Amino acid sequence: MFIFVAYKDTPELSTVRFRSSETDLSEEKTLLVNPDCPVRIMLEYIRKKCRLGIFTRFDLCDESGALKGLFNMPTYAYATDQFEHKRTYYLIVLKMEQDKRMSVLPQLNHDNVRYEELKNKVKIYMLGESPIRSPPSGSAPSGKSTPLIKVASKKK
Repeated sequence: MFIFVAYKDTPELSTVRFRSSETDLSEEKTLLVNPDCPVRIMLEYIRKKCRLGIFTRFDLCDESGALKGLFNMPTYAYATDQFEHKRTYYLIVLKMEQDKRMSVLPQLNHDNVRYEELKNKVKIYMLGESPIRSPPSGSAPSGKSTPLIKVASKKK
């Protein structure tokens, strides 16, 4: 089993910054990932290959904006249930703002049409307005909500 992870070569929270008035010249790439391993290994692999900082919080989402909640899974668990074979998933960086809001930063070129679309879909998913809000079974113990959703729900 394998999946594709779409990302850009200059991560959003890297030391290389650009102003909103400048064009985003980063190149979009695709990473081949085997989710048939402990989730901790998969996350470390993605972090290294996509050049994400050690403290950068990220997740993967599908085309509908549904986050996979990989950091909410036990580190020894396998994430194969979260993914479909040969599908493309998008790297999303989650940044906590000073006012306790969560910023969603899809790791796509800002000129890509999918960038704003994916950003909006993930925000809707985090607010719980999406019909596919609940993660696939087995990803979190029953009765416990994920920290990401807790933070988003406090926004109201």
